Amino acid sequence: MKNSTSVKTILRKEKKKKNGMCPLYLSIIVNGRQLRLPIGKDWFADQWGDRYNSYPKGNGSSTLKKLLENKEQKMKDYINKLEMLNEPVTFEALKEFYNGRTDIRKDFYYHFDKFTQKKFNVIKKGTQSHYLLLKKQLKEFKPVLLMHQIDYGLVDDFFFYLSHVKNVGVSGLATRRKNLITVLEEYKKLGLIEKNYCKQLPRFKEKTRTTFLTKNEMENIATANLDVGSRTNGLNLTRDKFLFSCYTGLRYSDVESLVIDEIKQNRVVKVTQKTGSKVIIPLNDKALAILKKYSFRRKIGFIFPRRCNVSVNRDLKLISRIAEIDTAKVITFHVARHTFGSTLAIEGVQPFHIMKLMGHSDIRTTSRYVNTDDTILENVMKKVSFDAA
Repeated sequence: MKNSTSVKTILRKEKKKKNGMCPLYLSIIVNGRQLRLPIGKDWFADQWGDRYNSYPKGNGSSTLKKLLENKEQKMKDYINKLEMLNEPVTFEALKEFYNGRTDIRKDFYYHFDKFTQKKFNVIKKGTQSHYLLLKKQLKEFKPVLLMHQIDYGLVDDFFFYLSHVKNVGVSGLATRRKNLITVLEEYKKLGLIEKNYCKQLPRFKEKTRTTFLTKNEMENIATANLDVGSRTNGLNLTRDKFLFSCYTGLRYSDVESLVIDEIKQNRVVKVTQKTGSKVIIPLNDKALAILKKYSFRRKIGFIFPRRCNVSVNRDLKLISRIAEIDTAKVITFHVARHTFGSTLAIEGVQPFHIMKLMGHSDIRTTSRYVNTDDTILENVMKKVSFDAA
C-alpha cells in the first residue's frame, strides 16, 4: 500500500532554550498526520535554513548536516520497506524503529543467521557454502522477507527465479531445495512458522546415468603420452591422482589431503572429509605403484603435491583427448570415483561391500553403480542358469 509520506528535520523554535539554541526534531508526515521525534541535538535559529532547505548553516554545520541526512534516509528506507511488505505504516512502528526496537522475530534473515551460526559448528565448509549461497540468492529474490510471507507461492516463485532467471541447473536446484527444507524445518520446531512449504515442492530429478571409464579406457589414460611441453608435469600429476582415485574410490578432497599415516599395511584408512565416515580400502598393485612414485614426500606431509580442482579438471579434458576417450563422456575428477564403484559392480562385488569401500551411509546411493550399465546386467545373466538341476 502506497502512502503519502514526508520526512525532514525541523527546528522547534517554540522550544528555545536559555543558551539561545532550539531542539531538532525529525518530522514524519504520513497521510496528513504528523509525528515528531526528538533527535537529541540543538542549533541556533538564525543559523537554520528556510522552509525549503531545513539544514544547519554556519561553522561546524557540515557534521551535523550529515547526521541529520542519515537519520532522514534511514526513516525513508524503513517506510519503503514497510510498504514493500504491505505492512501498515503506523506511528507506533515508526517509533519502535527510531528507538531501535523493531520486531526482529519476524525477520527471516535474522533467524537464518542464528540457524547457520549453530549449524556451521557441525557441518563441513563445503556444505556451509551451500547455505550461504541459498541466503545470497534468496536476498536477491526477496531483499526483505518476513516469516508470515513464507508460503507455497513464495517458495515456488523462488525456485522459478533460480531456474529461469539465474539459470541454476538441476543439481543446484536440488541442493537449494534440500537446504531450504532444513532451514524451514528448524523454524517450524521453534514455532516461527506453522508449515514447511518447501517439502511440498516436487523434487528436482537429475539424470541417473553415471559416467565411468571402462578398463580399456583406464589403460589408455595410464599409457597416454603426456609430453606436451610446459604442461607435462601438471598433466602427469593429475593423471596419477585421477587413476589413484579410480583404484580406491577416494574423492578429490580425500586424495588431496591423504597423508602417509593414513596408509597402513597396504590399505588406506581414512576419515573422509565430506561425510566424516571412516573407510578402509585395500590397495591393489596399481595404486601402490602410484604411491611409490611419491615416496620421497613421506616427510613433507601430504602424499601428493597440491593441485586445485579447477586445474585438475582442465587437465583431464586434455588427457581424455590424448587418450582418445569416448567424446560423449565428460571426464571430471569425480568420474574416477564412479569408475571405482562401477568396476566393482561389474566384477560382481556385493553392493554391501561396495557401500563400505566407498563410505556410503545408504545402500540406495550405492545402487547407482549396480544398475548403471548394460554390461553389468549382461554379466549377471551369464551367471544365471535356467536349466533344471
